[in-house]
Amino acid sequence: MKPSALFLFLALFWPGSGFPQYDSLLNMPYPQKVQGINVLYGQLVGLKDSAAIARKADGIRRLAVKAGDREMELEMDLFMAYHDAFFKLHAPAEVLRALQELIRRSGEEKIGHITVRALRILAEYYWHNLKNFELAFEQYLRIERELGALSPDDYPDMARDLLKIGEAYYFFRDYGQARRYLERVIKLPETAFSTQFINSARNTLGLCYQKEGRLDEADFYFRSVLQSTFPGSRSQWERIVNGNIGTSHYLRKQYDQAFPLLQSDYLGAEEDNDFGPAAGALIRLADIALERGDMSLSRAYISRARADIARSGQKERLMDLFPVASKWYSIRGDAVLTRAYLDSTVQAIRDDHERFSALKVLRAQQKINRQEGELKQAAYRLAEQKRTSERNMLVILLAGVCLAVAVAYYLQRKRRQADELKLQAAARELREFAKSITEKNKLIERLQSHQSAEDRNLLLQELQQSTILTEEDWVNFQRLFEKAHHDFFRRLKRKIPSATPAETRVLALAHLNLTTREMAGILGVGADTIRQHRSRIRRKLGEEVSLETLLADV
Repeated sequence: MKPSALFLFLALFWPGSGFPQYDSLLNMPYPQKVQGINVLYGQLVGLKDSAAIARKADGIRRLAVKAGDREMELEMDLFMAYHDAFFKLHAPAEVLRALQELIRRSGEEKIGHITVRALRILAEYYWHNLKNFELAFEQYLRIERELGALSPDDYPDMARDLLKIGEAYYFFRDYGQARRYLERVIKLPETAFSTQFINSARNTLGLCYQKEGRLDEADFYFRSVLQSTFPGSRSQWERIVNGNIGTSHYLRKQYDQAFPLLQSDYLGAEEDNDFGPAAGALIRLADIALERGDMSLSRAYISRARADIARSGQKERLMDLFPVASKWYSIRGDAVLTRAYLDSTVQAIRDDHERFSALKVLRAQQKINRQEGELKQAAYRLAEQKRTSERNMLVILLAGVCLAVAVAYYLQRKRRQADELKLQAAARELREFAKSITEKNKLIERLQSHQSAEDRNLLLQELQQSTILTEEDWVNFQRLFEKAHHDFFRRLKRKIPSATPAETRVLALAHLNLTTREMAGILGVGADTIRQHRSRIRRKLGEEVSLETLLADV
């Protein structure tokens, strides 16, 4: 069982007594004012009226400008971006533009804590508001890179950010990756500010091990929460942790140890209106009562659990409740309801699988879309480079006509050097395009024509592994080649009319300055075959004309 987001929000942001005046935060290092900043956010959000919030934030910004505190200026920009994203619910394009601009400015001014916190807000906006999990993960990975330049002493939020990344992997049931980040969190120094995040990491680590059936390791991390050096934090976690330890006892069938812990968890959760975890504890209590033969108590727990599931909206808990209900009716000898609840169990499991599969497919499709966008951008950049090269060549030619004869040779030589560099760059681009971009664009078109998630995944693997220019790609290759080397194939046909299709391909690849091994890899043949083609071409040319001379003239 995990603490609710509201629990962590209240622990961090709820206004408390003893908050300093705004001007006392000015020109103060971030580690020394982090608690004050968090309370300030809570007080501003507590105003509720958007106009009043904007006026107060602007007043603090003016104080910062007057005091020459650039960090506090950006802090108010960060707060307004956070408020507009999650409270005022501005249009996504506006929210994203504001956050990305803030990330850019804070990065240029090297105010690291603003950059990382803006990235965190951006990640959570992608995750919770736009449901774009792939872009959220991209921001989390950017956060991880930024954290590499910071220390926990300079940036107290480090535990919080690493916890967020770990929880994202936990959500997608990638427990191995989740543990990697959570273990980094619990190694950080525990302070009054970080204790909630570190305890949450300990608890979630325990849940990872519990999901994997490694119950002793799970209990170790659950109990480590109760050993926190901060008593206030420890008391807030006591019910949650004891409930999780009770679940471990239940899974071991140690019902006498499990029952009091689960009952305390259920009562405390209902008192906190935390109905999802309450339902989870009630389901296990109902099963224990059945094992003890107390049918009446078990029925009461089942009924209460179903009501709490309805109140929480966490329908996935039905796949744990229905098997217990089926067992209850089986003991009563009611075959019809036993079978009905078994069928409901199968359907609940199927629904959960479909929901989770849909999430994974959505994330995979988002990844495909992002990669497709990157490929289109690469193609656009290549075309732009070609257009720029053509414009530059025209300028050079016009300039050469206007220059005096005395410097004509010099300019001609410079122009040729520039052309060689540009053509080499174009050849490199073409070589890479011939090997990957053309193939990937074709596969993406195939991806878009498939409806099955399984087909998408198989084709994506093919996309990532393809490297050979096949026979079917030749038409696409010719089209792309002609863009870089206009009229090449027509001139080649005039120079050597008897060239076979295979020899034409070898000559085109030779024009790209590829090695024999590279040609063989692209055409899917052996190196000896390439050498044979080259030998036949030389015989057709005659001894007086070399292959290099032919290609230089084409």
